Amino acid sequence: MKKITRFNILNVRMQGFKRFKEPYEAELDNVTYITGSNGQGKSTIADAIAFAFCGTPFWGEKSCDRLQNPECKSMRVDVRFCDGDGEIHTLTRERSDGATVIMYDTVNIKQSELNGMFAEKDVFLSLLNPLYFIEKIGEDGREFLQKLLPPVSDETVLSALTENTRSILAGENIPDPEFYIKKKRAEVRDIEGDCSYLEGQLDLLRTQRKETEEKLDKMLAEGDAIVKRKTELEEKQFQGIDVAALQRQLAASGSGKLEELKAKLDAVRARKYESKFTADLEKIRAEISALSEKYNKIMVRGKSMKVGDVCPTCHTALSEESLAAILSMLRTELKKISELGNGAKSAYAELLEIDKRSEKQFYEFQTDDIKKLEAELKELEASGAIPSDELERRLRLGNLTEEEYTELCELRTRADSYAKEVESLADCEALLGKIAKLESDISANTERKKKVQDQIYAAGEYAAKKAELTLETLKMNRAAIKLMEIVKTTGEVRNVFKFTYDGKDYRWLSTSERIKAGLEVSKLLSTLTGLAYPTYIDNAECITARLDPVTGQALLAYVRNCPLTLHYPARTPAVVKEAA
Repeated sequence: MKKITRFNILNVRMQGFKRFKEPYEAELDNVTYITGSNGQGKSTIADAIAFAFCGTPFWGEKSCDRLQNPECKSMRVDVRFCDGDGEIHTLTRERSDGATVIMYDTVNIKQSELNGMFAEKDVFLSLLNPLYFIEKIGEDGREFLQKLLPPVSDETVLSALTENTRSILAGENIPDPEFYIKKKRAEVRDIEGDCSYLEGQLDLLRTQRKETEEKLDKMLAEGDAIVKRKTELEEKQFQGIDVAALQRQLAASGSGKLEELKAKLDAVRARKYESKFTADLEKIRAEISALSEKYNKIMVRGKSMKVGDVCPTCHTALSEESLAAILSMLRTELKKISELGNGAKSAYAELLEIDKRSEKQFYEFQTDDIKKLEAELKELEASGAIPSDELERRLRLGNLTEEEYTELCELRTRADSYAKEVESLADCEALLGKIAKLESDISANTERKKKVQDQIYAAGEYAAKKAELTLETLKMNRAAIKLMEIVKTTGEVRNVFKFTYDGKDYRWLSTSERIKAGLEVSKLLSTLTGLAYPTYIDNAECITARLDPVTGQALLAYVRNCPLTLHYPARTPAVVKEAA
């Protein structure tokens, strides 16, 4: 069956339909005035046309029970019409005992086939009833219209934008600008979260570096004083003394035991404390550092979360309840980390204290060993088997006093310890590399954020231009339909459905203005669909000004204090038909 895009109804025959218990036939022309008092059957003709083509009343209700005359077991409507090719057809719909039969030129057909020949119900009724689209489809009108609007290609939209906007959107896929912008805004929030974390890490490293540098400066100052005093004593110790000659004298005058004791004494004096806890201390320090970093990361994460953010786990927007639950979970985790950190710090302090006691005990044992060996040497000297006290003293002390010699030994030990600690603190230069890396990452994220924000702005321009081009086909004379609007604060395009006439909201229009607005919409829908179907204008007496011609057949119903009467103004002489 061919698609019928244009037709005029020649006559409508009803039986058992509303007030027409007996058969009644209404002959219609290209323009027909239908007059009569209320209840005479004006709207019945409209209901009969809608029933025949759509199986519903004029206003599209699902139930047709009210259409059947209560005294009849069935109802039937026959519509005879002429299509755009001049061919005459008859459409019949009969309903009896809840069962409906549809016949097209004496052939039974289904409603789906009828929809394919003409139009689906909402489109047909929107063309037949000028007020149907506005008052019945309502908020669904946006989706309804978008199905009818001709698509606008991406190339057409992009060509209407500036070169800068096109370059920003180059390679971007924007099938749905609203979804694209939401996705990009989520990306901006992720970048801001990363920046917050990186800035927190950067502040931490800068603080560590500052503290380390201050400690290193203090140690270097102390170390310089130690080295200076140590150098003074070392230069004084053997200044003007031939140490080699003294050693030869000692070797010639002393016994093998003397040499053994001397070597042993030198070895004992040269012993340095080596901690066996170094590895364990470093391990605990690394653990404390890792816990500190994890703690800071969770703190930054908790501070950056807010209601409306998208959960990275379930990908849903955070409500106040879910945000509170997540923050509670984070606080629990922070408490656990804090407890672990405190435990690690306690273990570190305890192990460090043990190390200090071990070092102290080492030097106490060393001092005891030195005293014992010196006593043995004195005993040998007393027996005459060793050099004189003066020779031994000068080889050990040189020009130094016992106090100066003791001070020199302590300074040498302290100098070695300071050198090792300064060497470990000098690793703070490695922090500079980490700081530079964080600064580079923050800079890259800042650039990335700017790029995404530019894309959001450009996508808003794209959406606005696409809406503008798409809605060009919705332009009417005095009526206006708005399906999209730009949010000034964000530049996003928001879906809306607003209908106005002469700038006034539809809800505040008079009956006359509503009819005029509805006729403009009906004409627009006819243009969008390419269909020219009959238009039934109820309450036409409310319109005082001259109406613009409708696209197809015009049926105008007027309330007059008379029986149901049909007028045909286009005929000469005018023909008037009263209902039987």
